[in-house]
Amino acid sequence: MKKIAPLIAASLAWLTLTGGRPLNTTLVRTSCADPCLVYEDGNFYITMTGSSRLALIKDKSLARLTTDEHPTQENIIYDSACDPTVTDIYGPDATINGTWSPELHYFSEEEFPGMSGWYLFFALRKKTVIDGKVSSKDIHMVVLKSKSGKVDGPYASPVTGVKGQTQPFLRPDGGILSDWCVGPSLLRIPDGRYRGVYLTWVEETGRGEGLGKFYQKIMISRISSPWQLEGGSGLITTPTQEWEFHGSSQTHPRVVEGGTAVYGDNGEIFLTYSGSGYWSDYGLGQLTLRRENGDYADPLQTASWIKYDENPIFTSAGSGHLRGAGHAFFLRDKAGDRFFCYHAYPVVNGKRAKGRNAYIEPYFIDKSAACPSAPEGVLRMGATGTGVAAPVQYRINFKY
Repeated sequence: MKKIAPLIAASLAWLTLTGGRPLNTTLVRTSCADPCLVYEDGNFYITMTGSSRLALIKDKSLARLTTDEHPTQENIIYDSACDPTVTDIYGPDATINGTWSPELHYFSEEEFPGMSGWYLFFALRKKTVIDGKVSSKDIHMVVLKSKSGKVDGPYASPVTGVKGQTQPFLRPDGGILSDWCVGPSLLRIPDGRYRGVYLTWVEETGRGEGLGKFYQKIMISRISSPWQLEGGSGLITTPTQEWEFHGSSQTHPRVVEGGTAVYGDNGEIFLTYSGSGYWSDYGLGQLTLRRENGDYADPLQTASWIKYDENPIFTSAGSGHLRGAGHAFFLRDKAGDRFFCYHAYPVVNGKRAKGRNAYIEPYFIDKSAACPSAPEGVLRMGATGTGVAAPVQYRINFKY
């Protein structure tokens, strides 16, 4: 409790940003699922899942990333209806009804000479209806690159330079990656035998095979460019813990999705992921990449990843105001303090609302909680450090 108490006090401090209003809330933006929030060059940028398009919101004030200040429809940076790659992937007359899990990432010239810059990763879901219901059976990952070198774009194909044209993620042989894949994210290993940049993503297996046989799996591979795998892929994890099974059924998978890297100050590499269906007791789990004799273990080997026994590390199950909290994206302020942005359904009049909002809360690495299933410590999530989504009226102290 001694380590948690200062964080509670810090989270209750006012947040005042230049030219903006105090953010006396954990709420960042309404109608915002799968948020990705970055801070760069004095500006905040947030993007989110869309139906057939993607929006990117920019403001110097975290408090002004609202739908009132920046309506989604006025900030579109990608429209699938204008993207020729849609028909390249799915064939003539295909349409998109899901642009999923967008993430903004920067690659340096050292990492990929001649290809440095800001990229936007996401997935395109083909509109498919089976037995009168929308299906998610057809989905592929794609990437765009900023033509201006700035976060706010405009975005174009990194290969052709055509504005609004996506580039599919590719296998080492140049073919489009996988039959079903979603949730692209990055993991960087800074040194040692396995130094490099890796892509993580989610695949599925057993669609149509029933309860327990239909599940997701988090994959990883080193990449040779921001859109192509370098070699073979490895399996990080599948659903193995009871909390990851919530919401599964004959037609709904057991869920592990995301695979978002979190880095400590002393070389620690964690992977957070969302477990259980977003329609159920969604939450965040933790994995740790092993270190052996001062070096990192092979990230492509499942045995190199240690799953925390006491997952989930963050949930809204004990919250009176939110449900389905998950899908975290991480950032730091100028003081080095750690924060994560996530989505959740607000509870209105005792019932879960239909739309999700984006929220922000702090986290820290609790080294004192190190144990065999968390050898580098435990990520303590949320404004109170207890791993339960905080009330909206908490105040967040983001320094910039």
